[in-house]
Amino acid sequence: MRRLFVTGLCVLISTALLQAQSLQKKLQLTLNTGYQREDLKWSIAGNLDGQNPNIYSELQWKKVGGQSIAAALRWNFWNKLMLMGGYQRVSIRSGTVRDNDYNGDNRTNSAYDQIFNADRGFTRDLAIGFGYKLIDNETFSITPFAGYSTSKQSLHLLDRSGQYPDLNSTYETNWKGPFVKAIASVKFAKKITATTALGYHQADYNSKADWNLIPTFQHPVSYRHTAKGYGVAADASVAYSITKNIAVNFGGGYFTWQTGEGIDELFLSSGGSEKTQLNDVDRKGYKLSIGLVLNY
Repeated sequence: MRRLFVTGLCVLISTALLQAQSLQKKLQLTLNTGYQREDLKWSIAGNLDGQNPNIYSELQWKKVGGQSIAAALRWNFWNKLMLMGGYQRVSIRSGTVRDNDYNGDNRTNSAYDQIFNADRGFTRDLAIGFGYKLIDNETFSITPFAGYSTSKQSLHLLDRSGQYPDLNSTYETNWKGPFVKAIASVKFAKKITATTALGYHQADYNSKADWNLIPTFQHPVSYRHTAKGYGVAADASVAYSITKNIAVNFGGGYFTWQTGEGIDELFLSSGGSEKTQLNDVDRKGYKLSIGLVLNY
């Protein structure tokens, strides 16, 4: 009986020590606000073979940005298994968009070149996944995750000069698919913990646009884009604990998304549609944030 008591006591002490040496908490909720800015561009060819010309029309949104709000959850729900979820929304308040058309290959023989405002719209990101704690001690932890994510953009073409007061064309994108991600944390001091995250996304890309001032196009969907793509995102943050359960968090990140060749399908008001090659879509940007980390 005495031996059984000693054995049980040792197990309890060992469990308590392991819990005390764990850098990751059972439940962690991060609430952030900050600023995000990004660029997006795409081009189409004159036909499905990518020719006549090879770049027929090109749109480039630049320095599209605004305030972000974000929430992220990590829950160690059983043994070493983790559940993660994330949400972010950016309200676009600045940016421009350039619209170019060409009659010659390689952006030659310009047929149209105009810059518009793009200071309206939003971006929204959602992700959910499961992970497994590979390492988790009092100074270092690393957890790989796998899951599913969606990233949506609502972009605009506007004219603040008054030349085209009714211009309100829209381009809405969706990037969605599975992802893999690794999150690592290092405790540098009693109250300071640094965290980095690197993720790879495999994405199905689709978009729809409404070119509202062109009567020969259908409305509200003037054309659609579809393609296969991928995304890479890297984030880093530093948390400073102000109490046992609350920390202040400062962070930043960079992301890039790309597609290969796809399909541009234009819908005509007279009926029917026309298809040509979508050459590619290129999206990249950065973000900065500040917020709170709640640990339980």
